[in-house]
Amino acid sequence: MKSVIFSLKRGGVFSRRRFPSAAELRFTWKRYGVTLVFVLLLLLGIALGAVYAGGADKAFMKTLDFLFTTNLDARLSRGAIATFCACFASDFIFLTSVYLLGVSPWGLPFELFVVLFKGFGTGLTAAYLVSAHSLSGLGFYLLVLLPGTFLFCLALLSLSAQAFDFSKLLLLRLIRAELPEEPLRPLWLKFSTRFLTSLLMTFFAAALDAVLWSMFAGAFSL
Repeated sequence: MKSVIFSLKRGGVFSRRRFPSAAELRFTWKRYGVTLVFVLLLLLGIALGAVYAGGADKAFMKTLDFLFTTNLDARLSRGAIATFCACFASDFIFLTSVYLLGVSPWGLPFELFVVLFKGFGTGLTAAYLVSAHSLSGLGFYLLVLLPGTFLFCLALLSLSAQAFDFSKLLLLRLIRAELPEEPLRPLWLKFSTRFLTSLLMTFFAAALDAVLWSMFAGAFSL
């Protein structure tokens, strides 16, 4: 029994956790660093939107309804198909913007802004619902809006990270004016495939939004 406990202490459950080495940290940052930056930007945008929601009025919220779900009175009066079209159209604008910026060498800062703005709208919608409708608004957001929003944010973050890499590659090759070591066409095709995959995820996110709106929106007094 003592030998078992001793072996656990040396190399098992009770062993001191080893910190990752510098090489491991560099590898992790090289592989996931860009995605992490976009995740942090999205979270920052959510926080800024939640703070700003305290001073937002209904007129301002209605102006943003095309991009975000900020005009519930209009949305609740529509059917499932109209809800699907509204959700897909707004998400399509974000994805297409990121894709077009990704195929431009000057798109790097604007890609960051798009993700930050999406986070801002997400936080604005959630905080406004909670401040205007209390627990009913919170339940509505968690049950009806959050699943589709989460799925779309995954698609947006994945596409944004690849758009950043492709845009950076274009910029570096433009600045260095060197012959590329690898032709751009396969990389562009890979990036375009990611865009189509993100569009497919967005389609399912919009369909999920439409289904949840149809099933549960009437259960909340908003």
